[in-house]
Amino acid sequence: MQCQDCPLFDPELRRCRDGKINPQKWEQALEAANVFGIRALCAYNDHREALARSRGRPMHGEPRRHT
Repeated sequence: MQCQDCPLFDPELRRCRDGKINPQKWEQALEAANVFGIRALCAYNDHREALARSRGRPMHGEPRRHT
């Protein structure tokens, strides 16, 4: 989800009212989660669930897609 489409986005301040971050790329989301923790990522972030499932296991590269 794009931040501008979220009801928690403040268009005047151009940031999330909850203070969450929304990295667009997997590598950025992985690094942000390692530095700030999973809770810092937006609940609507495309990578958040895969990162949450991966905690406790080493992650390298793109996550596997479940079909």
